[in-house]
Amino acid sequence: MSLVWAFGTGTALAGNSANPTDTSGSSASGDGESYTVQVNYVHRGQGNDSQPAKYSGSFTPPACWYTAMTPDQMREEIKRRYYAAGHDGAGTIYEFYNDQNNQMEDDGHYHQGQDGNWWVLTWDEQRLKDFSATCPYQQGYFWAPPNQPPAGRITPRMLADAAYGQLTLPSRGVTLSPVAQNQKVNLPTYVNFTQADGEVSVTAQVTEPDGQVIAATVVAQPTSLHVEAGTQYADPPSCDYDMTGAKLNSAGTGCNITYNRASHGTYPFTADMTWTVTWTPTADPAPGGQRLQPDGFSESRQDVTVQEIQAINR
Repeated sequence: MSLVWAFGTGTALAGNSANPTDTSGSSASGDGESYTVQVNYVHRGQGNDSQPAKYSGSFTPPACWYTAMTPDQMREEIKRRYYAAGHDGAGTIYEFYNDQNNQMEDDGHYHQGQDGNWWVLTWDEQRLKDFSATCPYQQGYFWAPPNQPPAGRITPRMLADAAYGQLTLPSRGVTLSPVAQNQKVNLPTYVNFTQADGEVSVTAQVTEPDGQVIAATVVAQPTSLHVEAGTQYADPPSCDYDMTGAKLNSAGTGCNITYNRASHGTYPFTADMTWTVTWTPTADPAPGGQRLQPDGFSESRQDVTVQEIQAINR
């Protein structure tokens, strides 16, 4: 599954190409080159009966950010703007980018062979249609040494929010003993749960124009369970359990719902699972993740039939 952003780079130019081989096909308003960037999602372990994780957060692409370019890519970007300005007869801008190209070549051939990146201001075309969206950055592009990326860039933390928004959790519920259709008055109801692989996860990944891959993976693990009998005629009417290794057998715990009145129909037995969610800046699940809030939450319901135990007369 993927979410597509269309975004452009650069400052606004009304360009007209004097170079017939320039086929960048910009669709951005202004001169900024248009790219199509896909946020690709990989889902693991969710099963066929999943439901959204009820994450209250949301992921909105920033109105603008800085994207990395190699020296060769930056040279082509300046040339593209130069030809675009010439195509539209924008003489002043045409001369500006000619001077920029000459200066960057004289200063070290766009830093060719040096460690670092060019960072180019980039915007999301869809966000530009939102008049409330603002871009806090002014510098169109600059060179930065390694390990000094600018604040305004797509980060793994942003993608962690995107991945969480795609997270779905198993909703197949719990297994009851006795089975839901054969509950008995004054007999305890044991709750069993097993998640086969113990976790579900989603990876969100972006490949930027320079080929750099940015990724984040969120992992959800079941950590607690809350069950309710669905009637006041039970003792206790609810129980809470801690999960260990995505497994639970309430027979060995101190809390088990016991119905004390027949249902004469059914009672709605509900099971609400809480999932601890963590994230790592990786393309695969990895240990040592940072906690994400809020916790994940899934719920299930099954109708239980409770009957009196039939006495045997001899």
